[in-house]
Amino acid sequence: MRWYFAGLVLSFFGTSAMLLVSGIWVKSLTGSDALATLALLCVYAPGALSPWLGRFVDSFRKRPLLIWTNLAMVPVLAVLLLTDELWAIFAVLLIYGTKSVLVSAAEPALLVALLPPDRLAAVNGLRMSLQEGMKLVAPLAGAALFAAYGAWPVVSIDALSFLLAAAATTMVRVDEPPPAPRETPSLPHLKALTWPIAGAATALFAASLHTAASFPLVEKGLHHSPEFLGVLTAVQGAGSVLAGLAGKRANVAVGLVLIAVAALARTTAWLPAVLAAGFVHGAGLAWTVIAVATLVQRRTPQAVLGRVSATATSIAFGGVPAGLAVGAVLVAHLSFQWIYVIVAVITAVTAIWARGGRTRRFTARRAPAWRATDQME
Repeated sequence: MRWYFAGLVLSFFGTSAMLLVSGIWVKSLTGSDALATLALLCVYAPGALSPWLGRFVDSFRKRPLLIWTNLAMVPVLAVLLLTDELWAIFAVLLIYGTKSVLVSAAEPALLVALLPPDRLAAVNGLRMSLQEGMKLVAPLAGAALFAAYGAWPVVSIDALSFLLAAAATTMVRVDEPPPAPRETPSLPHLKALTWPIAGAATALFAASLHTAASFPLVEKGLHHSPEFLGVLTAVQGAGSVLAGLAGKRANVAVGLVLIAVAALARTTAWLPAVLAAGFVHGAGLAWTVIAVATLVQRRTPQAVLGRVSATATSIAFGGVPAGLAVGAVLVAHLSFQWIYVIVAVITAVTAIWARGGRTRRFTARRAPAWRATDQME
C-alpha cells in the first residue's frame, strides 16, 4: 500500500496541475472562454463510454493494466512538447479522459484484492485526502510555471509523474483473481446501488451550483474581488482533506445534510459563516464520494467490479457538468441566496430519500454482507 500511495501522490500532483493549465493554455492561444471550457469537457467526455471501458478493464488483471495505462500517457503527453496546435491539445485531453475512466475502473478492484473489507473505507478516505491535498498545491504550482515558462514544464512534470507512478505500481505485490468472462452481467449490481449513486450525483450537482453561486457571493455578498474565491476553495479543500482522514465513518445521507447546512450558512454572506460553510461543504462532499466508492467495492463481485465502478463514477460525476450548466443559467436570473436555498432543498430531500432507501433495502435483505456495510450507509 505504501508503494501504491506513492504512485497516487505523484499522479494526483501531475494531473491536478495539468488539468488547470490545459484550460489556461487554450484560453491564451485562442482568447475564447468557450474553447477553454471545451478543453476541460474533453476530459469528461469519455465518461460516456464507462460501461464499455469498464468491461474492457474487467478482462485484465488490474495491476499490469494500471502500469501500462500510466506508461502509455508518457508518449501521449510528449506530443504536446512538439506542438501547441489546438487539435493536438484536444486529442490529448480526450485520451487523458479515457485514461481517467480506465483508472477509475481498475483501481477499486485492485484495492479489493489488496485489502480486507474492513480496511476499504479508511483507505478510500486516505486516498480522498491525498487527492484533495494535491489540489491545494499542484494547481498553484502549475499556474506559476505556465506564467513563467509556458506549458512545457507542466507537461513534462505530468509525463514524469505517470512514469514514476508506473514504477511505483510495479512494486505492489498482490494476488489477483483471473479475469472474468465478458458475458458476466453487471446491471443487477448497478440497480442495487441506485440510491447511493443518485446521492453522490446530487451532491456533485449541488457542488457545481455552489461553485456558480460563489461568484456573486464574493462580489455582491462579501464585497471582495474574484481572487478571494481562492480562499474559499482552499477552505473547502481543507474540509475534504480532514473528512477523508475520517473516511471510515463516511455516510451518504450525512454528507448530503452537511452540504445543505453549508448552503444555508452561505446565504448569510457573513464572512465567518461563509468560511465555516466552505469547510463543512468540503467535508460533506468528501464523505458522500468516499461512502459510495466503498459501497461499490463491498457490494460488487470482483468479476464485474471494473465496469460497475466505472459506470457508477461516470453517473455520479455527470452531476458536475450538469450543475455547471444549470448554475450558469441560475446566476443570470436569481440571487446567490436563492441558489443556495435551492441547493439546501435538493440535498436535504435527497438525504431523506437516500436514508429511506437504505432502510428499505436493509429491512428486505438482512444478509451478513449487508450488516458489514451498514456503517457506510
